[in-house]
Amino acid sequence: MPEKEKVMKIKKYSDDIVRKVLHDEYAPDGDSLKNVVELLSRSIYDLSEMYLNDQCNHEETLKGTLAKMKIACNTVEQKRVKMP
Repeated sequence: MPEKEKVMKIKKYSDDIVRKVLHDEYAPDGDSLKNVVELLSRSIYDLSEMYLNDQCNHEETLKGTLAKMKIACNTVEQKRVKMP
């Protein structure tokens, strides 16, 4: 997958997380919220490192960041209260 496509998917996951968290149906427990915050923080760190460090492997960094964002998005989705 091209680099730009990975970045676009990361952006989409970020947008999805924001939309899901802002809805009333989101009811996280402490552990899942901690997990999501950690994944998002690590994603920001990795992207910052990629930007600041020319020696960084962009392909691997984006691959890892994309995986973290997908896990965070899935975790948020699991903690949505299902409306009848």
